[in-house]
Amino acid sequence: MTRTAPVPTAVTVLTLVLAACSGAGTATSPSPSAAPPATQAPATPPPASEAPSSQAPAAAQYVVNAVDLVDAANWDTAKTVTIEMSEFAFTPKDITLEAGQPYILEVANTGTVKHEFTAGDFFRTVATRKAETAESEVKVPFFTEIEVFAGKKAELFLIPLVPGTYDLLCEIEGHYEAGMFGTITVTGQTPASPAIKLADVASGPWVQDAAALVEAADWDAKKELTIELSEFAFTPKDITLEAGQPYVLKVVNKGTVKHEFTAEDFFGSVAFRKAEDASAEFKAPAPREVEVFAGKTIELYLIPTRAGTYELVCEIEGHFEAGMFGTITVTAAS
Repeated sequence: MTRTAPVPTAVTVLTLVLAACSGAGTATSPSPSAAPPATQAPATPPPASEAPSSQAPAAAQYVVNAVDLVDAANWDTAKTVTIEMSEFAFTPKDITLEAGQPYILEVANTGTVKHEFTAGDFFRTVATRKAETAESEVKVPFFTEIEVFAGKKAELFLIPLVPGTYDLLCEIEGHYEAGMFGTITVTGQTPASPAIKLADVASGPWVQDAAALVEAADWDAKKELTIELSEFAFTPKDITLEAGQPYVLKVVNKGTVKHEFTAEDFFGSVAFRKAEDASAEFKAPAPREVEVFAGKTIELYLIPTRAGTYELVCEIEGHFEAGMFGTITVTAAS
């Protein structure tokens, strides 16, 4: 993206973090003498061919111990920042956050069409707790794209960790070119405790060629399967899928309290396309946990890739003990 002033990329910032690390995989960034300078986007966006790609470079890093940082944070001190999306702008266009501070980013679509909140390098350098809508909570290692439907909102619970300035954009066709881009600047310094641990995206515990498998799949041939959640059971309790077949798993909470659809080993073995509820779409390497509120629904678009039998559980306190568990069996491709 053409700029009036140079901006450090996430790869550069992460390289600085790694250069300061000591021990097995832990890293802290050097203390900057001042916050990174604010940058101004050009009045007219560059041609579409110059738009930054949301696809991470081969050597990209992500925060592998995000859960430790999330658990150590005091979420009672979280600050809420509201970002509105419209035709065709982010408001505010340039967002400033402080490293180590827990935030709830309330992303509200005030427009008449869906919009995307994408900041790939930023997403990889934060400790992500969850994304939450009126229908569900989605937990992932890190997000790659978030789309919010017209009149809806999604809340992102996260902790910025690595100082720098990151590109923010809407990659829906024509939106970036119409001026829908901005920046997220993280000031301060990387927190020292817990120390962040970085790992290559290419070594993550998910299907590495998932994007290619999703792109190549015939989604018109997808199969839909409904799984109901209630007090305290999955229906059906035992699910059978076929490797290589695209699916939409429609997870419907028929109960009166929220329930969780979690199958960690299964999630790590699928090519994940997205999770979608009535408010938003969430894209990530793979889900970690999906919680559905009472009377609500979320759909998981995925392709099983490895035959086997995987545990399915609701890990909300007391639910597993009350019998809320089952299996997902993936058979070999026919």
